[in-house]
Amino acid sequence: MKKWLLTAAMIAVLSACSTSNESKQQAGDTYQKSNAELPSFTPLASGGVNLPAQSSEYQLPQVKINKSGTVDIRPPSIPLAIISNSVTQFDGERALIAYTPDKQSVYNLKQVERLLKEQDIGYTVEGNKLLTNWADTGRSDDLENTKIRYQIEEVSVQQANALIVSVLQMKRDDTIYTPNFTDKQRYASDRLNQLVGELNTAYTKQQQELNGAGSPPIQSTIATDSNGRTALVLGASFDSAWSKLASALPKLGFEIKEETGSRGIRELEYKPLLQEEWQRIGMQMPNLEDGTYQMQLAAIGKQSAVVISDENKTALSGEQAQIIYQALQNVLAR
Repeated sequence: MKKWLLTAAMIAVLSACSTSNESKQQAGDTYQKSNAELPSFTPLASGGVNLPAQSSEYQLPQVKINKSGTVDIRPPSIPLAIISNSVTQFDGERALIAYTPDKQSVYNLKQVERLLKEQDIGYTVEGNKLLTNWADTGRSDDLENTKIRYQIEEVSVQQANALIVSVLQMKRDDTIYTPNFTDKQRYASDRLNQLVGELNTAYTKQQQELNGAGSPPIQSTIATDSNGRTALVLGASFDSAWSKLASALPKLGFEIKEETGSRGIRELEYKPLLQEEWQRIGMQMPNLEDGTYQMQLAAIGKQSAVVISDENKTALSGEQAQIIYQALQNVLAR
């Protein structure tokens, strides 16, 4: 019975400790010693000897200390350069990460929208800015019922792209308050690091899946073939391109039904992907009808070219071709 009572008491104590994070944010020192006045000394008994005058050079000043009721002792957060060849900064209001334009298809506002949907965080879009609804901080050491509204912005210039996160509002227990400098730095940096980290993880995982068979990335360009059709020219031999396309086409919703390797032809069945899947590839959903399509791969010296046609053997053209081939470019290059 004694052992049971002891166990129950320990569980109660541990439960009480785990319901609050105040101990993770505050120092254990109550600063009681700071209330004491600085010591003072009576003059020495000289015994008739003339002592040198006291110097004020080393005299301790009487300083009035302003003590705060609570001090958040958690170390500050800073934006991390998770993306290769990137630069990060916190300017007092905003946490940002700047990176080269070739990575814009992976790190952009559309991809951030996808992540927020997966996390059930509501938002509204105003141009190139995204304003979230009230959301949890995502930190395990925060006080309960702490919520934040963020502003997330994508900026593009000629030589760089950037994702920027700032704290719009904060509230605790439904009471809105003004965040201080440390709060802005901590929570803006945390959210930026979390978003970029998840995008980086998803990109790395997708790249590993695409390269699972050991095939290297293939660079490509959209061009017009000798028959006047829009085509995707691949910087790889016929065999390498044929193998790589087998894993790339299903990523765009094209299921391979039949194939004739000697002629470079694959019969495809297209079923549209979800908008979120196209955002992962870095493209908008194309206006392409369900149905049967055909892929034809042709060798051009050490290169190759692929053309996708509909069931009437009419090659894709215009905006449809641009979106499909650009998406195929993104997948093949990973």
